[in-house]
Amino acid sequence: MALSRRSKVVGLTLVGLPLGAVALATALPQDQMRRNLYPDRGACERDYSAQQCQSSSSSSGSSHGGGGYHGPYYYADRNSVAARSDPGTGRTGQVTLTQTSMRGGFGSIGRAFSGGS
Repeated sequence: MALSRRSKVVGLTLVGLPLGAVALATALPQDQMRRNLYPDRGACERDYSAQQCQSSSSSSGSSHGGGGYHGPYYYADRNSVAARSDPGTGRTGQVTLTQTSMRGGFGSIGRAFSGGS
């Protein structure tokens, strides 16, 4: 009987610990991050420097109808203390498409949920 009981405890622990870690990570505060999507490099460089504009992978650009380049991530909540040091929404404010992701959890390791808006 004791051996069977220990086996169940070990099994439940091996299942319970990862589930508990996931539940804890989702309960921690998360920051919503955004980045602007552009149809071409020139449009991106009107808002950001050439070093901040990167080519998007074909899947993320075409799935949102957005284009081939994106700017850097910035905090969606512009009143956040952390937003003071990020690149911001861009100089012109003429962006029609953004990509959103959530950053948070253990050590701010982020999960990206991509969605055009």
